[in-house]
Amino acid sequence: MKFLYLHNAIDSNRLCSYDTITAMEIQDSPYLKQLFVCVNKKEQGKSCCADKQGELIRDRLKAYVNDHGLKGKVRVSGSGCVDFCEQGANIMVYPDYKWYSHVTPADLDKIIETELKPLVPALDAGSSGPKPVQAFLFDLGNVLIRFDHMLAAKRLTNRTAIPPLALYQLVYESPLVTDHDEGRISTRQFYEGVQQQLGVKIPYEEFVDVWNEIFWEEKEMTSRVEWLLQNYPGYLISNTNRLHFDYLRRWYPVLEKLNGWILSYEVGALKPKPEIYQRALEMIKLPASKVLYIDDRADLIEAGRRLGFQTHRFTGWQAFSRDLQTRGIFV
Repeated sequence: MKFLYLHNAIDSNRLCSYDTITAMEIQDSPYLKQLFVCVNKKEQGKSCCADKQGELIRDRLKAYVNDHGLKGKVRVSGSGCVDFCEQGANIMVYPDYKWYSHVTPADLDKIIETELKPLVPALDAGSSGPKPVQAFLFDLGNVLIRFDHMLAAKRLTNRTAIPPLALYQLVYESPLVTDHDEGRISTRQFYEGVQQQLGVKIPYEEFVDVWNEIFWEEKEMTSRVEWLLQNYPGYLISNTNRLHFDYLRRWYPVLEKLNGWILSYEVGALKPKPEIYQRALEMIKLPASKVLYIDDRADLIEAGRRLGFQTHRFTGWQAFSRDLQTRGIFV
């Protein structure tokens, strides 16, 4: 929205000159992290953070930021009253939505260790911080493309008298899925096995639609991945099956932009088995220490870490972007 206003009041019937007022904008925070320390002061005798050394805590955190090259990347600010005065001093950390209460100066070393120190190495070229990233290795489900197996379970329920949760357990927690995802049985064998498991007959084309229509795209993440792929090689490593992957390639163009795919049904091994990660390293042709592996499951991240990968536990595109910034990559 733009506003125009009259400068020349002599002739109010004629617009003589005007300025443009820029509209409000919403944009990403310029800071990796913001710490708001309550320094509110109340009338004498009333509990408040100012009387619990809030200003001293704020000043010491600011000094750490200034002394360790974090100025402009991390912001420490004093805040007004945030309630919970009896729990002061209070510190709020954004965008992590953390709240520290009953903070004293003696707690600052722990807060700095947790909130600030991890950001220092990436901004200090002389430090022994994170190694430079030369390639990315992305998980597929709930990293590049979101999914929910219960969508299929609910649709299959219409063919049976089995409640969705019980149906989910019958299908997705059965050896059928593991055999299918590791390529030991064909798509047709899997289809027939599911029918037998559920005790129903389902037309093959209907089954394929139900099985596949569980995905959706989060544009904020895929747009960031597409930017990264213009500057870095990127690969996919996924526990998946041919039905799903053929469908995903057809509907989600970001997959075709990747440099390669390492798929469990082709390798014959599901993550966290070492074989699938070794196949990834053979394809990428870089040491694991130069590759950032992104996955949403903690057990799979741990498996990658044991093999020497740099890792990021995916919880959303916002946290992923912040992690990239600490590594000097701005998307």
